Amino acid sequence: MTRRPAPPEPDRDRAAFPGSRPLPVHRWGRARCRCGARPLTTVDHTAPEVSAVAPLARTVLSALRDAPEGVCLYYPKGRRGFTALSNADAAARSLSTAAALARAGIRPGHRVAVLTRDPVELGTCVLTLTGMGAVPVLVDGSLPLPMMRRCLAAAAPDALLAEPLAHVAARLLGWGGGTVRHRVVAGPPAWPGRTLDRLRRAVPPWQVMTDSRDDAPAMVVFTSGATGPPRGVLYRHGTVRAQVQALPRSLDLAGRTVVAAFVPAAVLGPLLGATTVIPRLDLTRPTRVRARALADAVNRTGADTLLGSPALLDRLARHCVRTLTPLPTLRDVFSFGASLPYAVLDRLRVCLTAAATVHSVYGATEALPVSTIDHRELLPLRSATARGHGVCLGRPVPGVTVRVLPLDPLSPERDTEGLPCGVAGELAVAGANVSPAYLDPADTRAAKAYGAYGGVVHRMGDVGSLDAQGRVWFYGRLAHRLRTAEGDVFTERVEPALDALPGVRRTALVGVGAATAQRPVVIVEPEPGAPRAARAMVRRAIQEALEGLERPVTGAVPVLFHRSLPVDHRHGAKIDRARLARWAAARLT
Repeated sequence: MTRRPAPPEPDRDRAAFPGSRPLPVHRWGRARCRCGARPLTTVDHTAPEVSAVAPLARTVLSALRDAPEGVCLYYPKGRRGFTALSNADAAARSLSTAAALARAGIRPGHRVAVLTRDPVELGTCVLTLTGMGAVPVLVDGSLPLPMMRRCLAAAAPDALLAEPLAHVAARLLGWGGGTVRHRVVAGPPAWPGRTLDRLRRAVPPWQVMTDSRDDAPAMVVFTSGATGPPRGVLYRHGTVRAQVQALPRSLDLAGRTVVAAFVPAAVLGPLLGATTVIPRLDLTRPTRVRARALADAVNRTGADTLLGSPALLDRLARHCVRTLTPLPTLRDVFSFGASLPYAVLDRLRVCLTAAATVHSVYGATEALPVSTIDHRELLPLRSATARGHGVCLGRPVPGVTVRVLPLDPLSPERDTEGLPCGVAGELAVAGANVSPAYLDPADTRAAKAYGAYGGVVHRMGDVGSLDAQGRVWFYGRLAHRLRTAEGDVFTERVEPALDALPGVRRTALVGVGAATAQRPVVIVEPEPGAPRAARAMVRRAIQEALEGLERPVTGAVPVLFHRSLPVDHRHGAKIDRARLARWAAARLT
């Protein structure tokens, strides 16, 4: 049987990023950034202190039991209806599931791959496994099968808790890397073998969950693979606790009725202290949810909060505008997964009341949330974004520190005060809600290190800056930077100006040619129904917009048209630029 290596730790003898030298505590530890923002603490050789016990699942179950008549979540039932799961039933279901999984042989410390599209079952299993001291492994079900196999091989799970089809695929394709010892079917009760429902009926429920220390592994969540190969992110109980405290506190979710079209919120709903509404969707492909289903989920349950990606919110807004469907009960809309385009914001506000607020939330699987901004602060910054100043992501949430480091890993400023306001660099964050490690030690060494006070410093892989007010500005992914003969070009300092042009739904700026002298190419996805005859006008408008930016993109920039830009399945907003660059290079040769 394959022996699983110990979880990797951040490299305490290295600086936060590869290529930089160790950072002296006396230079970073108490310094302030030149623009007034709090700096990240530096690397030292002291491991973080460990709290005594962290009964996270027990706390959640106690809260559910304290209000047994309350509604934990609404989930789809029938063609268009919704059924309520009470707090009492949710608590009983979790304790019954714990007894069933223990009967199946799952013990504290076991990694359990959970592959089910049922949102109720998925949320129950994640909460239950965490409460048992086991470690749920969550992989994006929309990944290609070979990539899914690599993810599960990296996770080396001890158990597979999955739908029947996933069990068949695991047998045929070798998912699990030879480490799976326990198999449980989450599916129809009549399915042969060891099913979760059959196990629940066979044993009495637990009365209490297991306590776990803050430094104990809580779950492994794989990134979507939209910006590189999927990486397994290791959460500890302290990380999960910090995230489920930061989200309700920063976003004011406690006590709300939340339509969760954002997968982490759909899975962790009971932990957030809110009543969760699961729309009619496939959790493995949330971007395919129908706009009507989202509108129904809001209006039939009277939800006051909606969470989703910009692509989902755009689809909802277009549907509501076209069908004259208002969303009168919504008080807050939160956009996750990518920056919120102004065109989507404008359409969305048409469907909402004047008192409703739209928020854009910045974060990543490794750190959520990082910062947030609402539409009242975002709208006055529209002209700056249109000029090529980037996209404002707002101020860091309480407990999170954001810092901008030079793009050059050998820069001496990496171990001093960081970059001044307005200077582009790589965004790095620290806080209790930042995951401590990846499954792959190489990924951990490249992106993380301990800070002077025991926290973890994480490279976001994003380029941006801080302004004098401490707000974060986003310029694009570091991996998507164009290295042209005239200098570096960043996607989010160009594309928003082009996306605002008539007849344009969205654009992608990619580079073709030699790596150090790339040629910029603009790829346009036109608005649905836009006539081909209008393309010449769009090309002229794009050339004028490129020349009018703060940092003009000069010269003859090719403009190509693509029917539908390839995007990720999780958020539907992260463009596959590498694929588009290959497509553009082939078209231009």
